[in-house]
Amino acid sequence: MITEVCAVQPYSERGVADHTDGPPVTRLYHGGQGHSGSSPYDCVTCGREVASFLHSLRVGVTESGISATATLTSVGTTPCLQWRDVLVLNWRNVSDNSGIVKGLQEAGIPVRVLKDDGIDDVATARSDVVWVAYGQRVRGLERKVVVCLQNPLLDVSARLDFMSRCTSQLVIVSTNH
Repeated sequence: MITEVCAVQPYSERGVADHTDGPPVTRLYHGGQGHSGSSPYDCVTCGREVASFLHSLRVGVTESGISATATLTSVGTTPCLQWRDVLVLNWRNVSDNSGIVKGLQEAGIPVRVLKDDGIDDVATARSDVVWVAYGQRVRGLERKVVVCLQNPLLDVSARLDFMSRCTSQLVIVSTNH
């Protein structure tokens, strides 16, 4: 994509080391026992694995250890990360019936699929839910945690199209190890 198609300008040497304060990219893999469908998008197990990773980040858990969705009466407790800080991006349109959405829901994640009437809500992060969207529809939108479902036919899509939207933790779910 850089040298042959020229879709991305080549990087230049800056003479200093690149530094990042954030955690390394997390990779999850579609395939093996329990996985179904041709891509992470179609797979309930991938949805459960993404949910497990989000829970490990303590998304939706307040400093007191109580789920942010479990109580609205807690005073002085703020979530470490909120569900609204997470965006799941796919390389094609997304359905409420997709495996990834079902897997997230089964794990207790509040999730909504972006449709035309939800664009203002996802842009302002008004609702405390994990949004699942076609990546091209939310180009330029940033979130702390971005989960990219990689296109099994075009290996570079997630890295080129979706990474710029992540401000802290990037998760790539791909079909190859």
